Amino acid sequence: MKNTIALLFTLFAGSILFSSCEKSDPFVDRVVSPLLVLVETADGVPSSGLTTDPTVNASFASAASFRIRVLELDKTNILDYTKGIDSLPVATSLVVKFRNGAEIGSFTSDGTGLAKIEIPWETLGITASGKSVSLSVSGSYKEQAFTKYFKIASK
Repeated sequence: MKNTIALLFTLFAGSILFSSCEKSDPFVDRVVSPLLVLVETADGVPSSGLTTDPTVNASFASAASFRIRVLELDKTNILDYTKGIDSLPVATSLVVKFRNGAEIGSFTSDGTGLAKIEIPWETLGITASGKSVSLSVSGSYKEQAFTKYFKIASK
C-alpha cells in the first residue's frame, strides 16, 4: 500500500514538473535597450535618480536646455572585477517627442556621446515656471530601436 501511494505521488509530482511551461510576462513586453541613455541638465548634472521618469530642471528665464548622453556598454570584461563594464560614447541620431508621439525635433549625439538640446518653452507648452512636461527620446542603434522617457521641469 505504501509503495502504491509513493508511486502515485511520484507520478503526480512528475506530471506537474513536466507539464509546467514558461509563459511570457504579458505586462513587460520590452526589449533591453542597446544603449544606456542618460538625461542631464545643461550643466551636466544627472537627472534626479534612475527612476522610470527621471526629471531634469531648466531655467525658465531662457530656452529649455538639457543634454542626452548616449553610451554603449561593453560587457567583454564583465567577469573580470579589475576591468568590469566599459561605457563607450556613441554618435547616433535622436528624436525628442512628446509622450503622445508628436515630434519636437531631431538631434545628433557627437563623438563623446553627447547631444545638447535647446527648445523654447512655448514649444513644450509651458508658460510659467514650476511646470513640467513628459517627453521621450528615441533612436536606433545596430538595428534595434530604443526609447527613454523623462520629464523636463521649468524652475
